[in-house]
Amino acid sequence: MCEGKTIAEIAEELKMEPSALIAMMENMVRMGYLTHGERENRGVCSTCPLNKICSKRNYRVFFLTEKGRRVGGC
Repeated sequence: MCEGKTIAEIAEELKMEPSALIAMMENMVRMGYLTHGERENRGVCSTCPLNKICSKRNYRVFFLTEKGRRVGGC
């Protein structure tokens, strides 16, 4: 999570439903372990002909804060 991950990426790694993870992630933001922002498209998206109109162009991602890195080991 040091480089930032979406809810879908984190849920897949943890083998959880994204809907079950959302509240937990928001609580971790409130507690100061995570922050969130956006990540521009990655990899194959930049070559996709629908890139300019696709709703998936920007991803909301979660990043560990300094407090989170102390616990998370980054």
